[in-house]
Amino acid sequence: MPEKPISEPIGRRIAARRLEMGWTQQDMAERLAISRVAVSHIEAGLSLPSERTIALLAGLFKCSPDLLVAGSDYPAAKAERLPRSVAWFTRLELELALLANDMAWLDRLADPQLEEEICRGWEGKLLEFETAGFEEERLRKEGLGRLRQRRVKPR
Repeated sequence: MPEKPISEPIGRRIAARRLEMGWTQQDMAERLAISRVAVSHIEAGLSLPSERTIALLAGLFKCSPDLLVAGSDYPAAKAERLPRSVAWFTRLELELALLANDMAWLDRLADPQLEEEICRGWEGKLLEFETAGFEEERLRKEGLGRLRQRRVKPR
């Protein structure tokens, strides 16, 4: 009879990914809209994360739910019900990626008047953007900093 491969506890995998991201249990709990105690119980193997929590975690860790649970002790019956893909980026992250594309386009275009108009529009958009937490606020400020630095650079 072939030996069953050793599987990693899902809680341990989640804790390792959380630490790779540099987050505390409280940071992750806020992102998942669960308590810090719930995160602690999942990581310690005292409770099993729901399919919803696995899907949210996969989005936070920027991987598919299948990849997150593959080779772990997460029950196969629950894994079968997981969505095949999840959103990996917040709306702000998407907007900042679009901003980066616009900045690269403006570099090639070299039209100061259009550049000023586009930068002004992006600055207004980022200033109006409501952030969900500390990390999003940091990203928003970085985007604003890039815009302002671009607008004061010598031509």
